[in-house]
Amino acid sequence: MSEETKTEMSVEQRALEELNVKIKGIGDSLGDIPATVKEEVDQRIKDISGDVKAYKEEMEEKLTKADERLTAAIQEQRAPAGVAIETREEDYGYGNELGGFDEMVAEVRAAGNGMGIPERLKKMHTGEVERRGLDTLTGAGGGYWMRPTFSDQLLQIPPAQQWLSSMVKTLPKTDPPNGTYTFNAFDQSGAKGVFGGVAVYSAQELVDLDETDYPSIMTVSLKPEKVGAFWTVSEESQANTPQMGSMMQPLINGAILAHRDSKIQTGTGVGEFKGFASSPAMIDIARDTADRFQYVDMVYMMARAMSNGGGRFVWICQKVTMLPELMFLTNGDGRLMWADNARDGIPAPTLGGIPVFFNEISPSMGTEGDMRLINLDYYLVKPGMGATLKSDMGILNFKKGEEMLKVSYYEDGKPWITSPLTLQDGTNTVSPFIQLTDVA
Repeated sequence: MSEETKTEMSVEQRALEELNVKIKGIGDSLGDIPATVKEEVDQRIKDISGDVKAYKEEMEEKLTKADERLTAAIQEQRAPAGVAIETREEDYGYGNELGGFDEMVAEVRAAGNGMGIPERLKKMHTGEVERRGLDTLTGAGGGYWMRPTFSDQLLQIPPAQQWLSSMVKTLPKTDPPNGTYTFNAFDQSGAKGVFGGVAVYSAQELVDLDETDYPSIMTVSLKPEKVGAFWTVSEESQANTPQMGSMMQPLINGAILAHRDSKIQTGTGVGEFKGFASSPAMIDIARDTADRFQYVDMVYMMARAMSNGGGRFVWICQKVTMLPELMFLTNGDGRLMWADNARDGIPAPTLGGIPVFFNEISPSMGTEGDMRLINLDYYLVKPGMGATLKSDMGILNFKKGEEMLKVSYYEDGKPWITSPLTLQDGTNTVSPFIQLTDVA
């Protein structure tokens, strides 16, 4: 063995011996600590180790569950849109949103003709009664509650179609759905002004005010009333229920919207809509020339329209008698106001920059109300319970080989403003409702 190797071993040996001496010294010092203290220290070390381990396991479990939830959410977002899903409970076995109406019609007919109530029809009606919190209008009495989607399709406004119903303010549904809906509004009548009676005064002006100068509140109430749409079908039509169902939906929907538009204009307010034609807020403009609608009439009507009432004003008139009058309407210079040539047509007619709404309900030209300028932001509609469907084959219809079907639903509507609004000058008035009347 070389001298160098011996030297290295002796160095290591000396270090080892020094370490042994230190260990022995520590051991000797520990020997002076009571055994009970050493046991307590050892136990505390074990307890701490156990707590740390349990806490670590608990946190790992929580992190694992959180990760699983996050992964599931990501997978749900990334799932293809076309993946089929189970039929929702509210479908009641009648198919998706685009189908099943004809099947329901067939089963309501079967129930109405004494052939027994199909199970899914019974389930749907019971489910809708429970959902709506109702205990009336059973299948035997008032018809069968329709699946929500079917009810909505019959009462909704189809896109890209022109109906006054699409321009009114529709209030949200309430619970109970047919209960009276009452809300407070600022009273805008008399000299209270276009801002609903809201008063703004300087400090000096407030000194001279009395109680009559302050804003006042009025209540507006709407109570949904029952509306029914009925029609008869022949034995031949009954034999083709799918075709009958697909044809009925758009026809019923169109009839309901036409009826609603008529009542928005001319309803009496007794058990039905209150029409704007009889609103106390209507301003009458006497026409310049009997049996005519001229440029000067348009100007005076626009002058009385609320300038701060929003941009939803429309001209409302009958097409058959008023369209020729409008197409030949000239301004003060004798120039045609509407169309310079027949090639352009009238895809979206406007008059004075305001859209023209043609309908079949307005009076003929030369009659009061043949032209109206209306802002339907000031007309409210309150929907009630959805639609029910009933089938009936009475003795007379049985002899004729016919059957009567009826859809019932609930709603109410009215203009909520009660008088023309006075401007700050205290004299002139404006309104969201203006109509042309006879010559003064």
